[in-house]
Amino acid sequence: MKQRPSTKQPTRNIISILFFCVGLSFVTCASQAEHETSESAISTSFGDSVNKVNQAGQGDTADKQKELSKVTSASSNKSGKNRQQVIIEKKAVNPNRANALNNLDYLFSIYDAQTSLLTDEDQDGFYRSFSLVFDADYHRFDEFDQAKVYAELYLSKNGGPWLHYFTTDAYIIHSQSSEDAYEVSTTLVDGYRPDHYDVLIDLYEVGFTDIVASYSGDDSNALYALPIESELYDIYHPAVQSSGHGGSFSALTLLLIFLMGGLRRLS
Repeated sequence: MKQRPSTKQPTRNIISILFFCVGLSFVTCASQAEHETSESAISTSFGDSVNKVNQAGQGDTADKQKELSKVTSASSNKSGKNRQQVIIEKKAVNPNRANALNNLDYLFSIYDAQTSLLTDEDQDGFYRSFSLVFDADYHRFDEFDQAKVYAELYLSKNGGPWLHYFTTDAYIIHSQSSEDAYEVSTTLVDGYRPDHYDVLIDLYEVGFTDIVASYSGDDSNALYALPIESELYDIYHPAVQSSGHGGSFSALTLLLIFLMGGLRRLS
């Protein structure tokens, strides 16, 4: 009489495989959680470093002075005024504080200026924000090698009138040092249709009314024909996309189902 083969040993093997798969699943999940925690820590650390750099970049003691500006049609009492109006107003306030422009003891210049296009939400080639970096120099032929200055900034649409958009804080420049460059990051909020704009920098010595140096697209292509627009025109409209998918099982889940089915047949 033939005996039915015993199913005890295969059943034990299948149960062992099940426990092994479950254990492997827990180890994998724990490893992924640890990896995600590590990535989160790295991201937080990087963010803290960026914040520290931004804070260090502000103030007169930084290598590069930095300012942020949001420009609207009424962001300051000069906004929308043309260059000549701004000059006349300065002279009216301090009529006796003109600089000695032909003074042979010292003079000012703007050595260089650069621009960077920053944000274009709708990707139409016109940017709502941009940055301007310029390096002003102070040439003096005695022991005094620093001066306190500020700048008036203008935009011109397609060669039109220069319209004021920002006044910098007063800051110190040192002789011909490149470490006192000044940066202004600007976001245009309203009043600027999509077009090409030139940038003009007028430099003033604090306490005086005459322009001591100017720099524009005539001096550098970096300030010529910037493709910019107000954020009012820079709105991203995402295309509507629909998609669907059915449910799916992972390979580990399918393996467990298969083993359970085998166990059920054997038992």
